[in-house]
Amino acid sequence: MHLVHFSVCLVVAGSALISTSATGQGWRPTARLRADVRVDDNPFLLDTLHRARLAAPSPSDSVNGRFREMESASDVITTPRLELGVEGRGLSGRTMVVTAGVKYELNSRNVARRHSELQLEIAQSLRRGGEIRFTADWRPSYFHKNYLADAVDLDANGNISSSERVYAAGTSHEVDLELRYRQRLLKATRHRLLGLSAELRGGYLDRRYDAPFPARGRKGPDVGGGVAIQMGPTVTLGLDYSVASLGGTPAPAILILDENRFGVDFNGNLTATDSNARAAVLVDYSRVERQLDASFRAAAGAATVIVEYGRRSRHFDSVQPYDVVNRGRRDVLKEITVDTELRVSRDARLTLGVRRGAQTTNRAGDPASAGDVADYSRHVWWAGLRYRF
Repeated sequence: MHLVHFSVCLVVAGSALISTSATGQGWRPTARLRADVRVDDNPFLLDTLHRARLAAPSPSDSVNGRFREMESASDVITTPRLELGVEGRGLSGRTMVVTAGVKYELNSRNVARRHSELQLEIAQSLRRGGEIRFTADWRPSYFHKNYLADAVDLDANGNISSSERVYAAGTSHEVDLELRYRQRLLKATRHRLLGLSAELRGGYLDRRYDAPFPARGRKGPDVGGGVAIQMGPTVTLGLDYSVASLGGTPAPAILILDENRFGVDFNGNLTATDSNARAAVLVDYSRVERQLDASFRAAAGAATVIVEYGRRSRHFDSVQPYDVVNRGRRDVLKEITVDTELRVSRDARLTLGVRRGAQTTNRAGDPASAGDVADYSRHVWWAGLRYRF
């Protein structure tokens, strides 16, 4: 029901934009240019073992395509972004901003990772410090990494060796819709230093993978909300929580399974004792994701510092009996981010930041040789310049 209501709000905002523009009531163009450079020491989210294998592939990995188009375990990524829009009187004469943006991620080492993203955003100011904001993101194509696509028992011994596995590129295209409603509940003044605002959020994600990995696709709604507490003119504390229910369709996939564990002849050679058998079984990537974020923001002169802590948990819902990748799977990702913004002129901002993340999962070791996410750590550093025309 919430998602239907959000769609109706978008139609109303769009109609207001058309009628107001037609009468020429003060609409003006806007433009922003951003450029960021970041260093990512683990863009493919690999554990320590697979990072070492990527740096020095074995003969088997060179044959099976495990790291094809994955040139480096780290990368330097330049991201230019251009935003063009219009700003003027919207609903009830209050400010409306409509922005269309495009950005391109230019990976210096992992060329297959280069991709573009498009965004449309509509923001409408409301009474008493409120705002409603709709965002639509589209990522036409994105290479995640290589996943197990098949296996060929060349020596017919019933067991699949590393060189007999066949990996293929996992490429997805994605649409992400989101509606936010923010309202100021308590305004900070010269005599009252404490301010309070709250936000509600709802959205929908649709990520689909190209063949041969349609089972990895998922879609579904997410809802969340948060509060921001302003403590004086320079300090703000924030707390945010969201839940996403991302459903997938159970579909067949190739895994490497131990027949002794299940007592099943997966490869059809009339025995059930092969420890690394090719198995065509149903898998299900459905999951529930919960995200908790806490932030601290402080400003001093021309500088603003933001410190954030995030914790994401993922509980997978698969009930497929042979889905060792997802059945009973639990992931926990913890991240801490420090971001500094320096105002160098009225229209220009310089940003510097660092993020450290670490995930733990009960699927460490890449069971079934699928190429999925395992325990990993990741550090990202960035510097950027933002300019408003």
